[in-house]
Amino acid sequence: MKRDGRMKQMVTVLAMAGMAFAVAGCSGDSGTRNDSAQTAETADAQMSGTTEAAGEAQEQGALPEQETVTVQDPQEWEWDAQDKETLRYAFAEAFGGRAGVCVPMAALSDGERMAIVKEQFNSVTMENEMKPDTLLGNKPVIGEDGFPVLSFTVPDMMLKEIKAYNDTEGRDGRKIMVRGHVLVWHSQTPEWFFHEEYNVDKPYVDKQTMLARMENYIRQVMEHYEGEDSEYKGMIYAWDVVNEAVNDTDGGMRTDSSWFRVFYSFDYVEWAFVYANRYAPAHIRLFYNDYNDIHPKKSDGICKLIEQIKSNPEARIDGMGMQGHYDMNFSDVLFKQSVRKYAAVVDEIQITELDLKASTGFDGTDMEEEYQKQADVYKSLYDAVKSLKQEGVPITAIVFWGTDDRHSWLQSANAAGGSADGTRVQCPLLFDKDYEKKPAFWAFVDDSKPEPAAE
Repeated sequence: MKRDGRMKQMVTVLAMAGMAFAVAGCSGDSGTRNDSAQTAETADAQMSGTTEAAGEAQEQGALPEQETVTVQDPQEWEWDAQDKETLRYAFAEAFGGRAGVCVPMAALSDGERMAIVKEQFNSVTMENEMKPDTLLGNKPVIGEDGFPVLSFTVPDMMLKEIKAYNDTEGRDGRKIMVRGHVLVWHSQTPEWFFHEEYNVDKPYVDKQTMLARMENYIRQVMEHYEGEDSEYKGMIYAWDVVNEAVNDTDGGMRTDSSWFRVFYSFDYVEWAFVYANRYAPAHIRLFYNDYNDIHPKKSDGICKLIEQIKSNPEARIDGMGMQGHYDMNFSDVLFKQSVRKYAAVVDEIQITELDLKASTGFDGTDMEEEYQKQADVYKSLYDAVKSLKQEGVPITAIVFWGTDDRHSWLQSANAAGGSADGTRVQCPLLFDKDYEKKPAFWAFVDDSKPEPAAE
């Protein structure tokens, strides 16, 4: 979810190009729940011939053949003594996955948060900087081909800083890779993108026109980051292709969306994965991403959607992103059941936006007790991940939605899925407001040490 004043902060940060890359608190990502509009009939017949109608964008074809990128098994990475009490080491050893964190742009000068990122993580997800509203902008800039011209200034600042760090770091396990987030989403996509002449006062475009716009958008993103001359080639290891297309009530499609108002079906999701497959190199893993991911009806609906995507021979979907905005009532039983369902239809699962809302009634007066409760819940989740690994279920990353409690999006109330309601103090992450390690940190790294080691 977009934090108020984000764009003002971005403009300020753009003037700080010489400063070290650092991480700030992350606002939540989930869209509002579907509570209105009725699902219309799917017009499959109208979609025949869509590929032909997409015209110029499709004729440009996929990216040129690229050098093969070797993806090393995290359990084969080499480590030394300084890595032993880090999340990236613990995850690689325990289940062969990456340790990730949400990275916004707003605090490039915060050295303490930068230290947490460099010392603990080897995957970052940008908070807002790779979303459509950032790349498309508030007002359309239309090229000679009739499609919007994307601006990569903001995300490229962050990628330059990540690359500079990686160029000084020799070990693969310490290098920071990027989860691209997100290509197609009903939220944080400018409304003008869906309308005739890119004008919100005009009607919605037809399906064929919208698909051409979608394809062109995805092609531009992939060419910028994976093209032959891109300085960022190989830095992105996964993309959330589509975010939050399924509703929370019955597992059907979300209808409070301009994508729905153009298509009246899930077809746009399927085509997003066709275009992502067409332009993304084979080493980039393509994900569907959603919240309330362990609710039985919704997880069933997600699996049904994934099956639809897989039925298209031109589409590719590799993984399911379970956002993981959980609370203290987290059920490891439901978690395992849902992961197994997803693993039956995709090759891998990642927990992509993990945090824990505080206990009901928590007022902030007994932090030690709440910290221990939180550590216990996180440990139950981690034990479930390791147990699933033993079953052969491929969970390949755990990504936390922020570094520290002070900057968590849960400190502010909003109506987004997975959000907090503003009625109680929150302490959802592994580092406290002073950037100190909490018992929850040790639940992942070394559960024999519930408290940080003495200085």
